[in-house]
Amino acid sequence: MDYINSDVGMDSAEYKHDMARYVWGFALSVVLTLAGVVIVAGSVFSTGLAWSIVGILGIAQLIIQFWAFMHLDFSKEARPDLYLVLFTFLLIILMAAGTVWVLADLASRMGMGAGSM
Repeated sequence: MDYINSDVGMDSAEYKHDMARYVWGFALSVVLTLAGVVIVAGSVFSTGLAWSIVGILGIAQLIIQFWAFMHLDFSKEARPDLYLVLFTFLLIILMAAGTVWVLADLASRMGMGAGSM
């Protein structure tokens, strides 16, 4: 049995650090998800404030999952992966904003603006 544990490295400090990171990430993700459910299902806040809080909780959960499960942080080793993820977000935002811009322009040219309804 010692041969298997030493071969896998389950006694190493790196393994324990990674497991702690996974547990913290999972626990924080569950807490943030439950907080969002309570805010929406409980009708604690007004609709606009609830949307804002749930959006902030979603961004926080995204950051936690990148940190805990994808091991993205500001360390020198993870920096190329972080740059790749940030570049991907930039492309997605540019494509979504461009799509909305083109469709809004098309709607205004067809007389479907907010004033005509």
